[in-house]
Amino acid sequence: MKTYPGDIEEKLGFDQIRDHLVRFCQSERGEHLALKARPTEKYEVLVRWLQQVKEMIRLKGSSDEQVSFEFPDMDEYLVRIKVPGSFLDPQDFHELKRGVNTLTSWVRFFHKKGEEYPELFRLSEKIEIDPNLAIHIDKVIDDRGEVKDSASQELSDIRTKISKSERAVRSAIQKILKKAKDDQLTDEDSTLTVRDGRLVIPVKAEHKKRIPGFVHDESATGQTVYLEPGAILDLNNQVRELKYAEKREVIRILIALSDHVRANLADLTSGSDLLEKLDFIHAKVLLADLINGVVPEIEKTTGFSMVNAIHPILDLSHQQSGKPVVPLTLSLDQDKRILIISGPNAGGKSVALKTVGLLQYMIQTGLPVSVGEETKMGFFTSVFIDIGDTQSIEDDLSTYSSHLTSMKFFLKETDKKSLFLIDEFGKGTEPQFGGAIAEAVLTDLNRKKAFGIVTTHYQNLKKVGDETPGLVNGAMKYDLDALEPLFELEVGKPGSSFAFEIAGKIGLPNEIIESARKKIGSSHVAYDQLLNQLEKEKAKFEKLSKKLEKDQAGINQVRKDYEDLRAMLEEDKRRIIREAKQEANRIIEGANKDVERVIREIKESKASKERTKAAREKLNQKKSQFEDKPAKKIPSLKAGDVVTVIGQDTTGTVQKIKGKQAEVIFGSLKSIISVDKLQKANAAPQISYQKKVKRMGIDLSDKMANFNHEISIRGMRADEAINKVESFIDEALLIGVDEIRIVHGKGHGVLREIVRNVSKGHPSIASVEDEHADRGGAGISILKLQ
Repeated sequence: MKTYPGDIEEKLGFDQIRDHLVRFCQSERGEHLALKARPTEKYEVLVRWLQQVKEMIRLKGSSDEQVSFEFPDMDEYLVRIKVPGSFLDPQDFHELKRGVNTLTSWVRFFHKKGEEYPELFRLSEKIEIDPNLAIHIDKVIDDRGEVKDSASQELSDIRTKISKSERAVRSAIQKILKKAKDDQLTDEDSTLTVRDGRLVIPVKAEHKKRIPGFVHDESATGQTVYLEPGAILDLNNQVRELKYAEKREVIRILIALSDHVRANLADLTSGSDLLEKLDFIHAKVLLADLINGVVPEIEKTTGFSMVNAIHPILDLSHQQSGKPVVPLTLSLDQDKRILIISGPNAGGKSVALKTVGLLQYMIQTGLPVSVGEETKMGFFTSVFIDIGDTQSIEDDLSTYSSHLTSMKFFLKETDKKSLFLIDEFGKGTEPQFGGAIAEAVLTDLNRKKAFGIVTTHYQNLKKVGDETPGLVNGAMKYDLDALEPLFELEVGKPGSSFAFEIAGKIGLPNEIIESARKKIGSSHVAYDQLLNQLEKEKAKFEKLSKKLEKDQAGINQVRKDYEDLRAMLEEDKRRIIREAKQEANRIIEGANKDVERVIREIKESKASKERTKAAREKLNQKKSQFEDKPAKKIPSLKAGDVVTVIGQDTTGTVQKIKGKQAEVIFGSLKSIISVDKLQKANAAPQISYQKKVKRMGIDLSDKMANFNHEISIRGMRADEAINKVESFIDEALLIGVDEIRIVHGKGHGVLREIVRNVSKGHPSIASVEDEHADRGGAGISILKLQ
């Protein structure tokens, strides 16, 4: 892909992305791939790159795939082993074995499930590896990087002899050391040591001639010599000869192993190429984890639709400081190819520009990008940017001259498959001329059907954006009340620089600001004021719109709760009717059986008058069980009437009547009782409340001691819940508590609504509220009693 300028990666921040990518590579060859990665202008190649990343992400997320994600370097060892007769040392074989194990696991995996990961499989389809090669190396080299005793019978025998000889040497020299200590020829705390591969004892220099032997070394002070006693010379010589024999055997084994590996050199070299590519792809996956990146849909056409795009380097920086990053959502298509972003300084214009440039550069390099899953990325054959101060002392170019040099390049090289990004378009010279040149350049780039984004403060460019097909204005949103940027891009209208507002916030004198307003002319001020007013009206509309959405959501929830309650009540109704019909059928069936039995008894007694009369009485008794009993007569009560509960002699005074419920005061207790359970009394209440309670057969102290301030109605039907809540409230009022809790759960809110309905208008309930969010929230109602 063609890019401009030469330092485009530094200007966009891709150099920092590359640093992370290199850091995630495990092998030098993987790092080399990361360092030379560049955007491609071949769509098919890019699709393959991205598919490889998607397959690696899927593979890493799979728990049952037995592949190694360690990618050690093998090249160094393969080069050294290439010459016949050469061999690797044991530690080198240990490292080579790691690479062979990794390679074997991948080749074995691709043979089994290569069709599920086609693009990764394509990297390895011509590679064959001896599955026993790693096993063969493992038989010779242990996990510490040393040759095993079992590598050959000869080596095992030699090492056994060495062990026996060393024990004999140690035993003999220990005796000599003990005698030297007894004779005070050496210090009491002296121990055996090794010099030149031979066991020696430390002896005081003045006594060295008293022990026959050979001096191999002396201490720094010269006061101690390290002496090999002559008595063990032959034993030490024997150990040394065995060591030489061991070394010769080890070299023979390593040469044989190297020959075996050399026979697989071609496959191992191809395998090393595979591991470097897998290492690089794996590093891309780790990069995706770091930046919360995804591999979005990529289209062959120019343009894009970025959703919730974030500049990854800015995001990583803000994560360390705890600052949020506002996502960017924008799109360019054939109808709106060039976006002109305006707005106040430090409002996020340049960040938006760099975000688009960096993400496009990353995706065409085959890297995951930090965007939403709904994003659709386009494909460009060139990306040109003009960002930042490009003043050059060496080339004797001013800032504006440098910008013009970039514009000259853009005009020459840009086509319909190009993406250009220009920051502060036209700046660096007089606004009148800079704006005119910028407008002319923009018009020509639009004529070429190129795609791009420019940022500006110039009014003429905003006007062109409104009037010219292919162009569209955009604004960085601004909080006019707090006079702070919101870092949100709004496409479809130009933005104001808010120069006067910012100057006022900073504290510039009002007379200076007013003088400046007059100097720029009323038309510019009016235009800017219009933009400001439009921004305020839009913010107000968005606030009202959000409130309306919230209210509508509440209404929808209430409607849903109502429908759920209605459905539940309908189900209860159908159940009650069904149970009533079943009971009626049972009664009819029982009655039929009774009639048949009476008829049978009458026939058997041959119509005896006594038996017939007795049978008739039985039928009348059955009939009376099912006859409707006369409805209770509801007494006519009014406020102030003295009443008693039917069946009890405690009297109270009616406070008010509400429907079929009466509020009655019994002493200091207020209670809600059904009217049909009351009857008028002859006298005003005189008995004390405690006596009345006892007379009612209630042990109040026992009630208070065992009263639980909380009940649960979760899982109950509506009628069960209502009865339990009403009884609980009555009992609480009887005891005289101030507060009770009813646990109903959240669910669809039906049981919560039932609690609210029962409590609503209850004269003894002062308020109903949800529990604190940490202790159950809307799943628990707290009723305060009065």
